[in-house]
Parts: sequence; C-alpha cells; structure tokens
Amino acid sequence: MRTLLFPGDRKVELTEVPTPQPQFGQVLVEMKAAGVCGSDLHQQFRVPADQREGIVVGHHTSPKTIPGHEPAGVVAEVGEGVTRLKVGDRVAVAHVTGCGHCLACRRGRDIDCTEKVFYGLDRDGALADYMLAEAKDCVVLPEQISFVEGAIWACGAGTAYAALQRGQLVAGETVAIVGLGPVGAAAAFFASKAGARVVGIDPLEGRRQHAQKLGAHHVVSPDQSPEDFIRELSRGEGADLVIEASGVSAGRASTISLGKVGSRIVFVGLNDSLVPFDIDQMIQKQITCMGCWVFGTPDLQQMINHAVDTGISVEEMVTFRYRLEEAEEALKNFDRGSLGKTVFVWD
Repeated sequence: MRTLLFPGDRKVELTEVPTPQPQFGQVLVEMKAAGVCGSDLHQQFRVPADQREGIVVGHHTSPKTIPGHEPAGVVAEVGEGVTRLKVGDRVAVAHVTGCGHCLACRRGRDIDCTEKVFYGLDRDGALADYMLAEAKDCVVLPEQISFVEGAIWACGAGTAYAALQRGQLVAGETVAIVGLGPVGAAAAFFASKAGARVVGIDPLEGRRQHAQKLGAHHVVSPDQSPEDFIRELSRGEGADLVIEASGVSAGRASTISLGKVGSRIVFVGLNDSLVPFDIDQMIQKQITCMGCWVFGTPDLQQMINHAVDTGISVEEMVTFRYRLEEAEEALKNFDRGSLGKTVFVWD
C-alpha cells in the first residue's frame, strides 16, 4: 500500500509498505479521507531530520511511523474477536487509544489513560491507503455524514466542539476566539450555530475572513486592541467565554484581559513555552480558567449523531482537498498557514 512519511526538514516521502493485517480486536480501515492537523506540522513535519526520533508530548515518534490522526474510511477486514463492526461499515477513528481496562478507559476517556497511544504519533496513522485501528476506537458514520466530515470530526471539529462544551456556552453570550486556524474557525462555526455572538482574533486577514464565512460576527487583529473592541460590543463588560486556540504565548496571555467579570477561559491550543499571566487580574475578575484535552470516543459518536439530528454539516470548513500523490504541495501550502482545513481524499 502507499503511505506518506515525514522524514523531517519539511519533507514528505511517498513510499510503498506491506498492507497490515488486523489482529485480535482490530480492524483494517480502507482510507477515504484523512485530515491534516497543525500538530502534524510542529511535531513531525517541521522537525529537523536529526531530531525526528524522540519524545513528543510524552510519546515516542519516529520518521518511520505513518502520520495522520484524522481518519475516516470503510472497514475492509476484521480481526478475531471483533463483533461490533463488519466489513463495509463506514467509520471514523478516535485518535487516542488507551489500555481499555483502567477506570479512565472504562469511562470512555482513553485520552486520560496513563498508557494511551496516539495514532499517527507513536502508532501508525491515517496517511496511507489502509490503517490498522482498534475496533473500540471506531465510531460509526451515518450515511448523512461524508467521509470528509468524519475525518474533520475525528480531531479538528471535535476538539472545537468539546472546548465549547467544556466552557458551558450559553446562547446569547459573547464568545472571543483567539486564533482562527482550523480549530478556532471551527469553534466560531459552532458557537454561532449555538446562538452566541462571536468575535474572532487572528493576525492573518485571510483567516479572519474565512472565520467570518463560517459564522464569526466580528473579526479583529491582535494589534487593533481587541479588548476595547469586545468591551464596546458587550456594553463595557468583555467576553463571557474565551476560547484560546492559537497555542501562541501572546494569545494565551491576552485571554485574561478579554474576559468579563465571572467569565470562563478554555485553553485548547498546545504550546511548549511558559506564559506570563496577570494572576491579580484573574482573581479580581473572578475568572474560571480550564483546559480542554480533546474528547473521548463516546463523545465523538455523540457529536456526529448530534450533527445528523440538527442537520449541521462541517464540510464547508474544508478549503483544500488533495490526493496522496499531491502531498508535497499539500504540506507546503498547509505549512504556509493555509485557510481552513486540508484533507486528503481517496475517491
């Protein structure tokens, strides 16, 4: 089968490897769509070649590991012991798999398992013609959900949706979204659908315009005093909910000034640097700060089912579709900060 590899130094390699065979409890998924995530860039694609073998977010990554953690496709084979899925089922795959036995896993929170493994990071992922997955990590895609949508839900859209849930969004609130990459733009989309007044903040004009197309009511650059802009919109109070999706130190530090008294801040953008915070202002405003570490497999199924029930399609978030053989162009554009979501498609 064909597969992409990221050897480092912003290079891609399209190569042939044997098609894997499902073992006990596993399924072989024929890929139909696979999204590219910002973490693929900064954890693997941009990394110097001599540093590609190592530990990232506590997990081992290698240039020999197939990248990609936003998979959707069709079950091509089932391993022994698999009873819930059958050949031909349409599925998306949650991108974290746990031991299956600890309390966190039994609650459907593989992401909190101390033995968790990430598809596309320390286990082969989605950027290949076929992907091995644990059957327990697969969620069924209803016919109303395209494979492209399934791939987006598997990480980018699902992460944004989960962040708004974590922040307990209420219709009519003012929501400030810091960073309008794929996750931030998705948060703008869902927040506007939920009846919030959405202000998007990003230094790139193209991303601001894209977020407006997805539902952001107002967009502003960080150097245009977004705090004053939001206070003007909200009668001098500030945002009720702030979603930090940039992962940039300056963006993180700005969140305290954007929120009103009693507001909530949800941090979802990862960063490996320390950030100075105005703790006194946070105390005086009585702000609640929280992190959102993606979502569990049952949550993914519920999100997709809810999208069907409400008629919400996330397909418009996709701005670029590529074939696997176009990977060099796809990653080059994505690395430059392409708008919206980039997805590889097979059919």
